[in-house]
Amino acid sequence: MSRRYALTLKHFIFDGASNIIGVGVGTAGCRVASKISGFKTGIQRFYYLSCDENDLKGLDESIYIPLTHLRREPAVVRGAGVKHLNKIREAVKGAKLTLIISGLGGATGSGLAPLVAEAAKEQGSPVMAVAIMPSNFEYSKLFYSSIALRHLSRACDHIIVIDNNDFIQALSDKPILDVYEEINERITFALSRLLGAFEKEDYAVGLEKTVTTSIKDRFTLLALSDRVDMLEAVSEAVASIYKKADPAEAESALLYLSGSKNLLAGEVEDSVKHLTTLLRDGEVRVEYGFSTCGYSKVTSVVLVSGFKKIKLANYDVLESIFGPERVLDSGPDCTVDLPFSNITQLE
Repeated sequence: MSRRYALTLKHFIFDGASNIIGVGVGTAGCRVASKISGFKTGIQRFYYLSCDENDLKGLDESIYIPLTHLRREPAVVRGAGVKHLNKIREAVKGAKLTLIISGLGGATGSGLAPLVAEAAKEQGSPVMAVAIMPSNFEYSKLFYSSIALRHLSRACDHIIVIDNNDFIQALSDKPILDVYEEINERITFALSRLLGAFEKEDYAVGLEKTVTTSIKDRFTLLALSDRVDMLEAVSEAVASIYKKADPAEAESALLYLSGSKNLLAGEVEDSVKHLTTLLRDGEVRVEYGFSTCGYSKVTSVVLVSGFKKIKLANYDVLESIFGPERVLDSGPDCTVDLPFSNITQLE
């Protein structure tokens, strides 16, 4: 396997003195990040950014970005965020690694997440972003989310993408507010385990493995599945990933299994072998971890990296017309309110 695009362990030697920063952006990002902060992971500090004060209630180290413009669009939010760039830069200053968690379905995450990534890069910090994409039925959000994903991926060293469509179908018979809350809980579970949260019965994956598994300048896709049969859970998660990307581009993977206390060594071994077989028939390196704190069903968290393109980034009409090398404006648009109150309108 080519490691030309890999972030190796020598790039990220994490220890007790490492300054690893987590940043939750927007409603979904703040909620997931705040839940992860309750676990013991390799992240030393969390910051939270939002244009909605309700997202920041009870959260320390938060940055409120008020909007004076009536239009709530990514360009407007980004313009408001520019006024707070010094606060953002100070938050990520000296970070060994900056982890950004953001939903890209709304204006806040789409507008601010790329801005935070750019600020972290300016401060010399490697950046890993987790982008949570909206469901297909949220038509009005798909275009903005795709544009934001493109800008975010360009600003980051690597990016992990999670598709809400993986959850929404299985939870469609529940109240919509409960669905979003459960989606956040499942994303929190997956990310916390990949970042190193563990209990007594855990064989943790850890932040180091997650970072070194990810391929620089490539998309990384994360999916999870609950099934009574462990191999079915692994297969379903992989099938979800392969609906969004070319299987031939997979280069590395992580597998985390959560089962009951009766989880057998042979079941773990078979699951790792099964995943290895599904990924380019054994050509992909697979790291793994597991927990025996689960219930009768098995939860399989699968992370696969190395994809040059993913279908979730195909909503950009201009790019589909002109191609990726002929984008009219490679930078995100930005609307800034300027104090021109002294200028009178001319008839």
